[in-house]
Amino acid sequence: MSRWGNVTGGDIWLLVGVLFVVIVAVALLVLLFPVPTRGLGARPNPSAGYADATARFDRLAAEEEPVANPAIRSLLLTHGGPTRRVYVFVHGITNSPRQFEELGRLLHARGHNVLIPMLPRHGRRSMRLRELRGLRAEEFRDYADAAVDIAAGLGQEIIAIGISGGASVVGWMAQNRAEMDTGLLLAPFVGVRRVHPFVGTVMANAYSRVPSFNIEDPLEPRRDWVYRGQTTRALAETLRLGRAIFRQARHAAPLARRIIILTTARETQVSNAAAARLAALWRSHGGNVEEPQFAAELAIPHNAIDPAADPAKKAIVYARMLELLGETS
Repeated sequence: MSRWGNVTGGDIWLLVGVLFVVIVAVALLVLLFPVPTRGLGARPNPSAGYADATARFDRLAAEEEPVANPAIRSLLLTHGGPTRRVYVFVHGITNSPRQFEELGRLLHARGHNVLIPMLPRHGRRSMRLRELRGLRAEEFRDYADAAVDIAAGLGQEIIAIGISGGASVVGWMAQNRAEMDTGLLLAPFVGVRRVHPFVGTVMANAYSRVPSFNIEDPLEPRRDWVYRGQTTRALAETLRLGRAIFRQARHAAPLARRIIILTTARETQVSNAAAARLAALWRSHGGNVEEPQFAAELAIPHNAIDPAADPAKKAIVYARMLELLGETS
């Protein structure tokens, strides 16, 4: 007699039912159990002075040398010693230091030191999205700490500016680093437009746990300084960093002396509502937060500062940013 001879149809359905429950339980665990954010606090090690700061940048640049695309490496523009203000720029996910190079050179010409470091895993020679699949929020944390540490030896006032996912990194700097004078968050990616926060958390949990895949747009124009498309892991880990900032902001004031969240009413990618919730949390603990917004009639897009952006729109954004930072003279 077969060893399956005593198995009835009811037994089979019971087995199927148990298997279904296990699959559902695992799926719920993946989707609903939060990916931890408690290990994303600061680990400050500020440079001891100008020489130490430039030596640290040189080491960073040397680490990039074997793998980086030579056209889009990290950039340091100095005046041979510390300046009153030092500007730190954080480009968006899949972009590169080229995104802020024009504005950085403008501010350098006005007498400021400027640091534009490459985000982790970005700017590789092949410019293939697969290079970003292993990206973790901890790498953003280490990058942010290193950038502030270097900037501490380059100037008296650290002003950090970021866009989209880079603005989330600047938000982390503003929350966690006491050396920060001002953080300017341009269109910060702390939530997805028209996606409920709970749904966004579920998506981020899933994308942080399952194998990463690419989201590519064949109609996106090719630009040699930016990856074409996105990866789910990079997006999820950027949102995870955002969740860490929200968690920290519920319990403590931001350490930066001033925070500017600059959004556009014509936003099509990130959630302005999520940025407003973060601003409210910061204010609830006494944070000095401003929330200017480009009016809808100006039709400012999400990324108006890219080298390929409309020059007229870019000029409007630059002018407003410089005005907010007191750089109009």
